[in-house]
Amino acid sequence: MARKRAHDPIDHLQLELAILARRSERVRVASLDVARSPLDRSGYLLLALLESRGEQTMSQLALAFDLDASTVTRQIAPLERRGFVERTRSTEDRRATIVSITDAGRQEREHVRQARITFLKGRLEDWDEDDIAQLAELIDRFNQTLASASGADATALETEQPK
Repeated sequence: MARKRAHDPIDHLQLELAILARRSERVRVASLDVARSPLDRSGYLLLALLESRGEQTMSQLALAFDLDASTVTRQIAPLERRGFVERTRSTEDRRATIVSITDAGRQEREHVRQARITFLKGRLEDWDEDDIAQLAELIDRFNQTLASASGADATALETEQPK
């Protein structure tokens, strides 16, 4: 049953985003339960970025997500403890720390990614593929807008389109 929509599209959007945030958390938790993974949202996104872009400095990771360095350090620490990433000193700038994804990190991210895909396929089985693609494109556009407005790297998690 559809909810009564606000007359103002921005008001409607803010409400739908609040509902989406709550339900997205349920999707994340349910898919992690299926995957039996310790990977939280920030860890998943960090691994996705490292996998798509290769090794990054802590500063590059902070810029990508519009975070301060101390937050990134706290988010990287459990990934390192689990063997999902490695930290090394830059040979070019000894002050810089380089973070790279390990094979275990790639495997864990892929495991969680597949669990998320399976979960969403089950929920969207009555959706038309074009509608799913359009929704993904609109959310991507919205994320790009928000990233640009905050100073984050809007291309941080660009993914290759299937050929």
